[in-house]
Amino acid sequence: MSIRRSLALAGSVALASSIVLGGAQGALAVGSASPSATAAAQAEKAGHKILDLSVKGVPNEFFAGGEAREFTFTIDNSTGHDFAFVPLLKFKDSKGKLHAADFKAEYQLPKTTAWLPTVPPPGVDTSGDDAGLTALAALTPEGELTDDSVLYVAKGTNVTIKVRVAFTKDAPLGKAAVVPVVVSAELDDTTHEPNGDGVWSCDQIKGAGFTIKAPKPVPSPSASTTKPSTSPSPSATVTTSPSATTSPSTSASPSASATATQSSTPTTPATTAATSPAASTSAPVPSASATDSTPVDFPVNVPTVTPPKITDAAVSKAKAKADAAGKDLAATGGGSDSTPIAIAGGAVLAAGIGTLVVLRRRKTTQGS
Repeated sequence: MSIRRSLALAGSVALASSIVLGGAQGALAVGSASPSATAAAQAEKAGHKILDLSVKGVPNEFFAGGEAREFTFTIDNSTGHDFAFVPLLKFKDSKGKLHAADFKAEYQLPKTTAWLPTVPPPGVDTSGDDAGLTALAALTPEGELTDDSVLYVAKGTNVTIKVRVAFTKDAPLGKAAVVPVVVSAELDDTTHEPNGDGVWSCDQIKGAGFTIKAPKPVPSPSASTTKPSTSPSPSATVTTSPSATTSPSTSASPSASATATQSSTPTTPATTAATSPAASTSAPVPSASATDSTPVDFPVNVPTVTPPKITDAAVSKAKAKADAAGKDLAATGGGSDSTPIAIAGGAVLAAGIGTLVVLRRRKTTQGS
């Protein structure tokens, strides 16, 4: 086979390979799932009617009066419809004494950096079972949830919100839990309006238990402010016998040495108390590991308060925000698996074109 024919064949193969790679993404999207498996998945999704809720990274321990600690709250839509929702969290201790006044919770929405305070939902009983219910939302001057408090989650997607919580020094100690809650409304597939009023959804199974502990005790001011003396103590001077000075021996008597040693020993605990890390903080936060599976071993009921209303205007705002965020993601190419394929296809295409250019120049040279 001549060199010219070999080059032509190589260029054709390279161009054909680039065409195959260019269509690989479509082939991958189709997949190899059997029709029966696809139908079963669609049936399962159609039968799932509620949002899946979970909290992750909840610390095993919080300290009353301690620093805030973070975790995440995820709302996953594995149903066959879009949803509008208002996220809430329900805090409760095993003795039923935990109230909203016993903690401070803040949240951070996706693609934002501001931490916003949570609020008690309208109509909640601050002394009953819902006393620890708090909404990741904002209130109007009239005490109703604002339209911006309603969020949107399309089918097959999820929303993850960051949360941080600190408990006051008067918070009840012992076992407690946080359980994810939403007021949600399924949206019409055509109009995207709510199909009826919002309903409560509360998933205790995916909540997380933890323990509220008392802070470690702080040393008294006298112990923390006492400093070791750098000058000889009076007791050491007095207990040194005159015989130690007039004795031919150049060293102090054993009794004097022992007395001096005993008088200097009590300064050591004062030094330790002044330099101990425990003495420098009133609310230590240990590096206890967080867990996603600590069970909630006492009942946490679905809220009994009337669920906040999800209006058409609020849903429209929420969907517009979600659509805008989706366009931003598409513009930046986030979440796409096509980039590696495109790069590979482009490289092969360039190789094919380069081969044809070399062949053409060779032919031109031979002709001249």
